[in-house]
Amino acid sequence: MKLATYNILKGGSQRVHWVRMVEDFGVDLLLVQESYPHHEHLPPLMYPDAGGRCAWEMVEQNRWGSAVYSRTGSVKPVPVPGFTGWVVGAEISRASWQAGVADPLLVFSVHAPSRKESYQRQVNKLLDEIGKIARGREVVIGGDFNLTVSHWPGPERPTGKQDLAIQARLAEEFGLLNCWQAANPDQPLCQTLRWTNDRSIPYHCDGLFDLPRERWARS
Repeated sequence: MKLATYNILKGGSQRVHWVRMVEDFGVDLLLVQESYPHHEHLPPLMYPDAGGRCAWEMVEQNRWGSAVYSRTGSVKPVPVPGFTGWVVGAEISRASWQAGVADPLLVFSVHAPSRKESYQRQVNKLLDEIGKIARGREVVIGGDFNLTVSHWPGPERPTGKQDLAIQARLAEEFGLLNCWQAANPDQPLCQTLRWTNDRSIPYHCDGLFDLPRERWARS
């Protein structure tokens, strides 16, 4: 199974990002932010069933929003109160990558808003809402958190205590594994914030948090 998250910036002007992720990189589960709806990215002749495999909501006063897309199976939208378009939930069932998994999986594509307060407060609020929906069920959470989602003890950009607490919450409360750090152990963080011209200082604000392998096996 391949999963990915991608903030494609103000809708995705060239409308190529979804197809490239699905076709060129073979992504099975795609979480996108700042995206126009699926039918503007996936040609209907190539993806006639895309509507039943996607959950998308628009952010207020914008044409773009967040989405969850599964290459196979069925997707049922799951509203996240207070975060319309910023956080999109989906219940996924019967996907090919769910072979041997009995229960539908909850997946959340996250784009943390500021709303005149810190991103840390907003991320904790959206995690509160996800927790109410999940109620102990298995979840996958990913997206643009607008704060540091991985930890590296280097001096370039120290990880703040509030960011570390959110990382711990994802691990302890939701039981999730940081995919990037699991795949890149003991490596300095990469920069995922694309609008800054200073690439010498990493700002790792996009992340995927998935179930550990043993929990996939027993789900």
